[in-house]
Amino acid sequence: MQEIAELIAERGLLTPEEILPDLRTWTVRGAALHKEPLTPGRLRKKMDVRVTHRRYFKAPVHGRYARRDA
Repeated sequence: MQEIAELIAERGLLTPEEILPDLRTWTVRGAALHKEPLTPGRLRKKMDVRVTHRRYFKAPVHGRYARRDA
C-alpha cells in the first residue's frame, strides 16, 4: 500500500485501473503467488479497507483515491 500511496503522491488522484499498470512487477507477482492476483476490483477492495481504518488513503471521489496525510 505504501507503493500505491507514493504513486498517488507523485501523480495525484488515481483509480485502481490507473494504479495497477504502474506497480512494480514483483508487487503484482507477489500478490499472485500469495493466491490473490491483483485485479482492479481486488485492489479497490484492499484500498477501501485502508480507507475504513484511516490508513494511507482518503475516501474515493468519483472512483479516484487520494493519499491521506500523516
